[in-house]
Amino acid sequence: MNPRVATFLLLMLPALAASAAQRPQDRATRADSSSSRARLDALRGQEKREDAEVRQLKTRVDTLESHSKEAGQALEERDRRIAELQRQLEAAQGH
Repeated sequence: MNPRVATFLLLMLPALAASAAQRPQDRATRADSSSSRARLDALRGQEKREDAEVRQLKTRVDTLESHSKEAGQALEERDRRIAELQRQLEAAQGH
């Protein structure tokens, strides 16, 4: 064998071996990357759904708070009216 060819092979053999060993790792890295991307997409979809649900719940809470406030005001008005009628009744009865 030619000494130059032998030297070339000795120098290139580790590089070729490293390159061959790297290929399966690259495939595994791409598979992991693809899997991670799919999980990320799924999580983003879940986040969007949960954000929409939170917005709906906030709207519902706002509506319930508004109704509660209106009901409270109506009860206060009714209590005032009852108190006024009681005063009128007592005045009419001479108490």
